Amino acid sequence: MFPTSVNRHIDEHLQNTVLEIENENPHLSVFYAHQFRWILSQYPVELIIKEPRKFNVLEEFIIRAGSEFETPPTPTELASILGLDVVFINNTIATLQSLQTLSGESKIKVTDEGRLFYQQGTVPQPPYTVNVYAVSNYLEGSVMFNSESLDDVSMKLPELSKFIKIPDKSIDIANWELAKIQQIIQDSGLSFHQPSVGKLVTGFQVLSTPKNIWQSVDLLVIFHHQEDKFSIQLRQGKNIENILKTASQKINSLLDKGKIALTELCELSDENK
Repeated sequence: MFPTSVNRHIDEHLQNTVLEIENENPHLSVFYAHQFRWILSQYPVELIIKEPRKFNVLEEFIIRAGSEFETPPTPTELASILGLDVVFINNTIATLQSLQTLSGESKIKVTDEGRLFYQQGTVPQPPYTVNVYAVSNYLEGSVMFNSESLDDVSMKLPELSKFIKIPDKSIDIANWELAKIQQIIQDSGLSFHQPSVGKLVTGFQVLSTPKNIWQSVDLLVIFHHQEDKFSIQLRQGKNIENILKTASQKINSLLDKGKIALTELCELSDENK
């Protein structure tokens, strides 16, 4: 049964969250709710982006020749086929090569990137760069991208790592494959990589060593009446659905193994407010 004889420790900033949880599920009682701070690593990252434009008629003929002819022609051969001065062909080819749509070979050959744009009736515009921030969260084992830099939270909050020892597994993205970066950008809800409309992140560079950023996190100890046991949840943000699932699972493994004492956690965190 829920230990009613023990005083509940509920941070005043989390009282509404606790009420929402208990009102939504009468089988749960929050025994403890407190705000902590923990460290995230933030990397400034430069992304190289290409966006499409509609190709003109000559560009279309050249790309089609390089991708659809059984034997790709040379610029001179294509000029003869089209009845044009080879100078026009060479100038357009040089433009397409600078956009990495055509390779630099003697015969007209379309690159993989060029084929992707060609299928959409476009060619890429000259690339441009944007700066974003990659945030490495070792407790969750994840990386997300933000358009803006995160700000440090108040340093008055107790530090989570003082009470719950989880190995710091820093995540270094500098040597990651581009495809992985592209996927995380999409997962982060940013609009810089949209293959369906031809907008592509084609490269990235980590600009400096990571900066440690303190962020707040809510730790709740919840008693499950039906299961007659406690569990720990970590949450971020005001929405009660914002549960840090991976981090919560890690902490509950420690709880199950007796490496976290709930009473000590309550007492220590209150002492270090």
